[in-house]
Amino acid sequence: MTKRVLLIIGLYMISMTLLATAKEMSWNGWISDSKCGAKGANAEHAACAKKCIDAGEKPVLVTDKDMKVVNIANPDAVKGHEGHHVQVSGTMNSDGSLQVTKVTMLSQKGGTGGAMSDMH
Repeated sequence: MTKRVLLIIGLYMISMTLLATAKEMSWNGWISDSKCGAKGANAEHAACAKKCIDAGEKPVLVTDKDMKVVNIANPDAVKGHEGHHVQVSGTMNSDGSLQVTKVTMLSQKGGTGGAMSDMH
């Protein structure tokens, strides 16, 4: 009986751990810098974003749909994409920052694609 109870508790703990694992999602938006934020969500801002990030500002993702500014937990993942319109894949951390696992270039003309509320 004790073994059966321990087995059930063990299976419950494993299933809860699997449910708590962050799900990878994707967002479309612009890589800007933390100083300019949403004002930098366009192709014309690329040189400024690169300059500011090189000077110490943090890269951020500005989502297409709602222009939400999201901190990026691992800035090296978006290096070289400053000022670019991209789709980023990754997971949200508990502090609200985005852990980026993949970056895909999108049309540099802007977009009304997915954002935080349009996760796919």
